[in-house]
Amino acid sequence: MKQQLLTFLAVTCLILVSHAQDYCLELDEANAQRVRYLTSSGDILDTKLNGATDYTIEVWVKPTSTDIHNNVILKRWNQFALTLYQDDNKRFYFTHYAPSTTGANTYVNTKYNVININEWNHLVVINDGTANTLKLYANGVEVTGDTSGNPTTQTALPLDAAPSASNLYVGYGGTGTYLTAQVDKIRIKNTAESIASLQTSVTDAAYTVDANTAVLYNFDEGSGLASVNEADSENGIFQCNAGDCVAGETWWVDLSTTLTSKAFNTTSFKLFPNPAKNKQFIVQAKNNESLLGIVIYDVFGKTVKKEDFKSTTFYTDINVNNLKSGVYIIKVNTTEGVGTQKLIIK
Repeated sequence: MKQQLLTFLAVTCLILVSHAQDYCLELDEANAQRVRYLTSSGDILDTKLNGATDYTIEVWVKPTSTDIHNNVILKRWNQFALTLYQDDNKRFYFTHYAPSTTGANTYVNTKYNVININEWNHLVVINDGTANTLKLYANGVEVTGDTSGNPTTQTALPLDAAPSASNLYVGYGGTGTYLTAQVDKIRIKNTAESIASLQTSVTDAAYTVDANTAVLYNFDEGSGLASVNEADSENGIFQCNAGDCVAGETWWVDLSTTLTSKAFNTTSFKLFPNPAKNKQFIVQAKNNESLLGIVIYDVFGKTVKKEDFKSTTFYTDINVNNLKSGVYIIKVNTTEGVGTQKLIIK
């Protein structure tokens, strides 16, 4: 039992903390700091995003001030933006810019109190052209809302096929919109990803580039005045406009220093039988929750099984015939958050 407990703790730490030297950005509105990725004709953002009917935008952000109203997290000029909103209601919204010749901009809000101040927040936009939906998520939970903070639905919004002045900014979207926050792991793809397949902790292993990736900033350089967009190896340049700002002074922060003691588990679930018999067990969500997906890790932190659930699922049978007897960690994503437990297979 003691050995199993030690193994459980070791594997949990391995899953939640990817490596010691992981960096993030620290932006300060008072110093007018931002990151600018200067696009040009035929740039990867044009080829991957212009006219996209499916896309996923995600970013980790930790607001370090209670003054968050209209602080822009990221923006591609004349195409889309993601913005913190309303100090009291702690929400964010997605801006979909209409083509310059037709239509009006669309602003998609969230419910109230979805942003945690001085905590890492995983904010996601998933546009699914086939399902005709656009959904906003905070920390793995759908939070799409109307202007009054009530849950609502939003039809899909394809991206403009020919935006003008389409540079990408981090921490800035125009006068008075500078961001005071720490930022990490920005990824934009031209596919509608499953929320259960995305990162659940800011310390999760960094994403890698695939053929559908337009933007990937892991911000692990740790020094200098540029960060590479790993999707095309071009740099985003750090800019510091205020006269009292020393360029490079506060850009880089060791991610480990930004973490808090907040519990990693944000939901619980039932797992039985455990130990699993006949290489099979059941996962059951709490009342009023649905399962979105599961991931099983071995003692080395390697993913050995992963399943996403497309339809509403409250419990499911998991077959692990391909796994050897031993101790594992199972991570379960539900509509209310993420939880982990030790799993024993006999």
